[in-house]
Amino acid sequence: MAQSRKVFNNVTNLLWGIASFLIPIIGIVRICISKKGSVGAKIATSVVYMIFWLYTASLMFFIVWAFYNSVKTDDEFFDNMNALPTVWHFSNYADAYRFIEHNDVGFIGMFINSIWFAAGSSFLATLSHAVTGYIFAKYRFPGKEIAFSFILFTIALPIVGSLPSMYKVVYTLHLEESPLFLVTYLGGFGSNFLIMYAFFNGIDKTYMEAAEMDGATRFGIFFKIMLPLAVGPSLSLFLLTFITQWNNYETPILFLSMMPTLSSGLYEFSVIMRFPQEDIVSPQMTFYAGTLLASVPVIILVICFGEKLMTNVNIGGIKG
Repeated sequence: MAQSRKVFNNVTNLLWGIASFLIPIIGIVRICISKKGSVGAKIATSVVYMIFWLYTASLMFFIVWAFYNSVKTDDEFFDNMNALPTVWHFSNYADAYRFIEHNDVGFIGMFINSIWFAAGSSFLATLSHAVTGYIFAKYRFPGKEIAFSFILFTIALPIVGSLPSMYKVVYTLHLEESPLFLVTYLGGFGSNFLIMYAFFNGIDKTYMEAAEMDGATRFGIFFKIMLPLAVGPSLSLFLLTFITQWNNYETPILFLSMMPTLSSGLYEFSVIMRFPQEDIVSPQMTFYAGTLLASVPVIILVICFGEKLMTNVNIGGIKG
């Protein structure tokens, strides 16, 4: 049994090595034989292709590694982290569902908290970025240049520099342990603001002038004309922000400890699993199983909207 398992591991490693070698080579050959582009462009494309392939391969390797380790026992894992399991203990996923909790909130409760926290904060942040980006791109007002320069300066500051002030504001306004905490994401600035600013700045003002001639208000122009034009970049920013907030464990731990999300619950579980647990047979592998379960929604989003995330949306002007 041990000999056949060793042979299986060797064959698996061999196939992985062959695939890792052939796939990028095939891609580079296809780029080189293409009739489009100069020699320099093909070389640059090949280098970029190799970098992205190596990055993708490293991500896929660790996902696969985490999966087949999540169905091991702790003893088998520490005996050989890279070997395939002798027995596939899918019960670790059931243990993750049963035992991963925080402040009496179970796995399903934390999943629901993750949805409203990630979706709500992403929606408010994306909307505020669209509003501020549109205002700075299409309107002139006193102090605009100074304000824009100040925004660029704040973007350059480290994120941790704003944490103490945010902590003070949240607890002064009693927004902690409440869904109203999401209003703190209505800032409207940051790198996403620059993306929306550049997008709206590229839209011809003819759209606004035509709407004003038809009697549209400024709010009507934004919500009925400009915002629909920005659906593409807004959706991309929403999805990217959603993924970031889904994995955000620090903020829920600090401000929403009684409404834990999956990410914060997994972090707390990773702390307590260092100590012996009578009810959990394999706490380390249970943690891996819970992490993979928590990543399923993000993986589904990337599969369904991956092309949208990688697409640049350009709006041209009106041709007379």
